Amino acid sequence: MLTTSFEMMDKAYKNGYAVPAINTQGGTYDIIRAICMAAEELNSPVILAHYVNTGSYSGHDWFFETAKWMAEKVSVPVAIHLDHGDSFERCMEMLHIGFTSIMYDGSAFSVEENAKRTEEVARVCRAFGVPLEAEIGELARLDDQGHQNGLSNIADPDIVKKYLELCRPDSLAIGIGNAHGFYKGPVDIHVDILEKCREFTDIPFVLHGCTGMDEALIRQAVKAGVAKINFGTQVRCNYINYVKDGLAQGKDEGHAWKLSSYTEKRLREDIKDIIRLAGSAGKA
Repeated sequence: MLTTSFEMMDKAYKNGYAVPAINTQGGTYDIIRAICMAAEELNSPVILAHYVNTGSYSGHDWFFETAKWMAEKVSVPVAIHLDHGDSFERCMEMLHIGFTSIMYDGSAFSVEENAKRTEEVARVCRAFGVPLEAEIGELARLDDQGHQNGLSNIADPDIVKKYLELCRPDSLAIGIGNAHGFYKGPVDIHVDILEKCREFTDIPFVLHGCTGMDEALIRQAVKAGVAKINFGTQVRCNYINYVKDGLAQGKDEGHAWKLSSYTEKRLREDIKDIIRLAGSAGKA
């Protein structure tokens, strides 16, 4: 069932687990179906996430309508989320389409400018009854070889405190050394930053860039108040590999839907693993 992420995030934070947020590659039905069916089977809330650039082919409205249709086919809570909204206008566009969860990412700006822009989006989101996620500590990006593009995103707790004195989003992604993409070698994740921030705020935290991160670190972050864990790269790459594997094995039998069915069922098992890692199984 389609919901906002308000209740699922609040419940997760208060009960010490996280809600999985999975990037759907712009409305790819096989991925959306795998996420929703895995959540239904394990009785877990789930968030269908959407990056702006992945909607360039199918369209943002296509993603929303496909996600909404699938969400209404299952009994568990499903939120439709804009990830890394890059402007006030973009966030407003997704609100008007019908998204039930919005992220505004102003982490590239100064703390004052980030807070100002975040609060401008938050005011409208509140009027729509839609929760807003924000970010502080710009998330690094990794290329295909695992090399970092851009600066480290390790946030200073004092800056986080100042930021939260200037604005009040419903959840917050704090940079702790995490990044989008595949990590190469050991990952230097500073969960202690979340623990320090937890001393002065009760806002639910969000952990981006979970692909390839040590599962023990993810669980530690959840204990520090992370109520949403994001996966994108792992799911995207596995999906492509399953399509290739299905074609190589002749699973399609000349029919696109048979290839889709094979791919979705394999991907569904991966999503179940993410749900178990989040601790959200049985929490719908």
